[in-house]
Amino acid sequence: MRFHKQSTTPSYFSRRDQIRLFRLVAAIGVIFIAMHYASKPSSWYWLTGRPKDEPAAQQTDVSQKEIDFSVKQETELKPDEFRTEPTPEIKPPEAVNSQLKNGEYDVRVDPRLLNPITDSTLGIRDHESGALYYLLAKVAAIPQNILEQSADPAPPFVVIMTESPKYRGQLITVKGRLKRLTPLKVNENSYGIEHLYEGWFFSKDSGTHPWRVLCTRLPQGIPQGTNLKNMPSVQITGYYFKKYGYPSAAGKLQTAPLMIAGQIRWFPPAAAETASSSGAAKYVVSLFLVIGVALAFMIWRFTINDQQFSRSKTARLMERPDMSMESLKDIETVDINDVLKQLGQKSPPASDQTDQQKP
Repeated sequence: MRFHKQSTTPSYFSRRDQIRLFRLVAAIGVIFIAMHYASKPSSWYWLTGRPKDEPAAQQTDVSQKEIDFSVKQETELKPDEFRTEPTPEIKPPEAVNSQLKNGEYDVRVDPRLLNPITDSTLGIRDHESGALYYLLAKVAAIPQNILEQSADPAPPFVVIMTESPKYRGQLITVKGRLKRLTPLKVNENSYGIEHLYEGWFFSKDSGTHPWRVLCTRLPQGIPQGTNLKNMPSVQITGYYFKKYGYPSAAGKLQTAPLMIAGQIRWFPPAAAETASSSGAAKYVVSLFLVIGVALAFMIWRFTINDQQFSRSKTARLMERPDMSMESLKDIETVDINDVLKQLGQKSPPASDQTDQQKP
């Protein structure tokens, strides 16, 4: 004879089982999120600290040491010697034509115009001023949004300082903190430029070494001065010109990347905070929205399932009887002594049964 164990399929329509399943799915989701963050080495820096031999940090430190910030020193001329300046292959155009025949703006620059530009020289040479004012006129004639759409992200500070000729004349965009912004004297030029401003700013990867920018107009309300304590957040879009030599505050001659821009884009403190928080807030709101919709859908499904289960035959069979004291008061009670007496009266004595069995 075989005895088969009767197996019953659990009911997943009850509220108790549904809550258990929901907790299981939520726990699995939390486990996957924890695994994702635990797989990143940076998630453990709070416990172990940042490794000293981290490749990115090590590469930045080594590259910073290899940058040559010195200015080329020219030897003194003898009485019978003279020095000639290089001449460009082509002369700067007399007028700036920023639009093509099809109406599109032309942001390209002929590289032959910038061939005589020399890096690491003190100030702007006479033979460089023509190309400088031409670029100033060109960026002033092109709308700012067109320049920003056409520009590429600026290379790292280390790269642009070590490979300056490679990026000369390229339209790039770099973000940073403005340290100094002052008007600059405008030399005589044929492009009608009447206003010129000089700015010094620091990017995230430039450390204590600044960038220099020349522009022809400023946004309304931007702070100006020789030492801006709040250091406004700015974005510079313009043409890279050269490694510009200048005397530092410590009295040393150093070089900095020089950019030619039309206008400095300024992010006021309120706008900067909004711009920085809006990106994160957008993802947070989207996440909570998705979670809210998912929870609402699950609660709706649970409610529908509970209603269906309450109308099913299984629910009626699983209903517990009323075990309250009120329901027990009408039940007839029986005294055990009375029951034993009644049993004794119905059954004959044992001796009589024995006598009846004898012949």
